[in-house]
Amino acid sequence: MRRLLPLVLALVVLPVSAQGSDTPAEASDLQDHTTPADPDATVPAEAAVLDALRDGRALTPAEQAVRETVLQDGVHVVHFWAPWCDNSVAELRQGWYEVIEEEEDVSFTFVTVWNDGEAGQETLDRYAIPERVAVLTQPDHGPSDDKALRRRRFLGLPVTWIPTTWVFRENGELAYAFNYGELTMDQLRQALDGARSEWSHD
Repeated sequence: MRRLLPLVLALVVLPVSAQGSDTPAEASDLQDHTTPADPDATVPAEAAVLDALRDGRALTPAEQAVRETVLQDGVHVVHFWAPWCDNSVAELRQGWYEVIEEEEDVSFTFVTVWNDGEAGQETLDRYAIPERVAVLTQPDHGPSDDKALRRRRFLGLPVTWIPTTWVFRENGELAYAFNYGELTMDQLRQALDGARSEWSHD
């Protein structure tokens, strides 16, 4: 079973080291959920996130809060979304609240991005996101409507599409990165189970 689960998950999410900001231009234009290509996206994902987690320098308050959380023992989910994003709202409808209530030993952090620093709490309340979820906002460099001013990295990793969901394990190790759009709650549950498993990189 330990070998089967990573193979199953490989069908629904790219390996962390393989994901970059190469979303097809056609999808970007239609969905309006992406930002311009990030020239620094060639930095290996593992190295980028570990550097940001280790030194904690030049982080936004949201990044600092997430850093402090994911460096703790256990499994941690970091979810990037925006209330104006149809895909983000559709994913909330799928039952995020159920997973959060089921997974009492997992921390959940929702980071609202590209929304002029506003959290969108009313939308989260509408879909019954529990109060135990940490809700943070990531401010942009200017008005969020201007894509050139949007922040496109978080803890050294590119965030070029929403919704995006990361699952951390073992004190800051990024185990799964669903970087391009909606995931099902079954996929999220599988990722959480996988993050709890003993892994071998041999």
